[in-house]
Amino acid sequence: MTIRTYIKSFTLLFSLIAANSVYAQSMTVIGGEQSAKNCFMAATIAAQIHYASTQDIKECTFALENTSLLSKDKAATLINRGIIYVALEEYDLAIKDYDKAYRINPNIAEIHVNRGNMLFMSRIFDQAVTEYTRAIDLDFSKQYIAHYNRGLAYEKMGQLDKAEADYRRALELMPKWNRAQSKLNRILNQTQKG
Repeated sequence: MTIRTYIKSFTLLFSLIAANSVYAQSMTVIGGEQSAKNCFMAATIAAQIHYASTQDIKECTFALENTSLLSKDKAATLINRGIIYVALEEYDLAIKDYDKAYRINPNIAEIHVNRGNMLFMSRIFDQAVTEYTRAIDLDFSKQYIAHYNRGLAYEKMGQLDKAEADYRRALELMPKWNRAQSKLNRILNQTQKG
């Protein structure tokens, strides 16, 4: 059964590292099979409260293995299952899902944000920067998130000028964003003292 879908991006916040939060990007399948929608809802909850269950994984897996999903919807469901795996602290499985989604379509910006987040968590900051930059280059609908996340990675790499530029850009795109403003203020304080 072929289904018509519209992909709508929803930006979700979840903490990946105690002192630093990066933003994840999930995708929903609207008008598709119920298990794919349930997978999206589970990913939403997982991203917001960092909680998921194995039943959530089963719902996503059912959608992937037993329904006819268009390729973009399959990639979206893999991204969503990856977010659930992160909440379950099954990072290797999350990476596998993000990589599978990448093989389906490497030009989906949400894949690069989430892969960047995994690299950030693994403290591979230079590669995280590459992934966030790719999301920006793909005209990611939530550019401010990619700039913010990339700023975090640059900060961890000690490249404070680039971190400052990304935090400033995030604030241009999302004025009065307290989290980005706080990070920018910290950078400005560090560079004034140094």
